[in-house]
Amino acid sequence: MSRPNFNCVAIIGVGLIGGSFGMALKKHRLAGSVIGIGRNPDRLQRAVELGAIDRWSLDASAGVRGADLIYIATPVGLELDFVQRVLPSAKPGCIITDAGSTKAEICRGADVLVKDRAAFVGGHPMAGSEAAGVEAARADLFEDTTYVLTPTVHTDSEALEKMHHIVEGIGARPLAMDPEIHDRCAAVISHLPHVIAAGLTLLAQEESAANPQVLELVAGSFRDMTRVAGSPPVLWRDICLTNTKAIKDAVDEFRRLIDQAVALMEGGDAQALEDWFGAAKIVRDTRLPPDDRGA
Repeated sequence: MSRPNFNCVAIIGVGLIGGSFGMALKKHRLAGSVIGIGRNPDRLQRAVELGAIDRWSLDASAGVRGADLIYIATPVGLELDFVQRVLPSAKPGCIITDAGSTKAEICRGADVLVKDRAAFVGGHPMAGSEAAGVEAARADLFEDTTYVLTPTVHTDSEALEKMHHIVEGIGARPLAMDPEIHDRCAAVISHLPHVIAAGLTLLAQEESAANPQVLELVAGSFRDMTRVAGSPPVLWRDICLTNTKAIKDAVDEFRRLIDQAVALMEGGDAQALEDWFGAAKIVRDTRLPPDDRGA
């Protein structure tokens, strides 16, 4: 199959991810026109000015009419509501995809909703930042990053292939994963780090009540580890509520490792403690990609 070029793409939620997707489509000429759908006309007009979309609509049902691809980039708690809302107006056979950070609950729900009225292909671009809004969007956001696609037994194979080519077309690396496996992996490499970042930030705030100087000591390591605590709270509320079990499992395993380190400290086992840090360094130096832009 040649690289698909959609006549019209509708993006619901033109923020960092949705805006970057629109910019990437336009940069690589993968869409004839891109329409943005949202609630704030000023923000949508700004998206036009920045080149993320060509036109906009406040009406999701009207906005998706005639679209070959519907891209949902809202907080995950809203995604299934939008799938249900736009289906009656969606072009027969169109592809509906999403950019949600959790997949199992969304894919199960979408499979029930779309049936044979459209083709749903779950997706999660492993790119982003703590910044929000279309002002932070970039046409190259997805380049050289992994873009997960999460087909189920109900996923249309032709739609999956088209999404595979679209992902390649915007410069990303498509990776097909089972939705449940995706959620377990995302809990470890994305969701737990956000919980830890928020927890460390709150811990420092609590410590400052007794020792106000603590925040004056903040330097590189604390800033790096808490950077994502600046992410939009509503996004992480929904992610945690739709992936609770996997996140809890990750927290339990993380607690086991932290307890292990504390036990080595209390036991005064210098070599074992050095080995504990050394094992982590080896993984960090040899297994992780040099540019970590995953969200």
